[in-house]
Amino acid sequence: MNQKQKDIPARKHFTFTLNRSRLVFVIVMSFAVLAVVWPGHAIFSDPLPLIFGFPLSFAWVILWVLISFAAMTGLYVSDHKHKAEDV
Repeated sequence: MNQKQKDIPARKHFTFTLNRSRLVFVIVMSFAVLAVVWPGHAIFSDPLPLIFGFPLSFAWVILWVLISFAAMTGLYVSDHKHKAEDV
């Protein structure tokens, strides 16, 4: 390894800091709100097709509730991990 390669710092892997995880959470929740109210729900307001027995409009809302739950779980895990590191 030559001197030039030694001077280049090693790249760090992308990590979710507490601020990044909170920013991702806010962005996902903002999209969820827009998707469930106008204009998102207006696009998917048809009663057909049925998805797992639910009308498309209801399945659309269920999808965003599940996405919101996943985002909230991710924020909880990230927050819990950072609090454990601070102790």
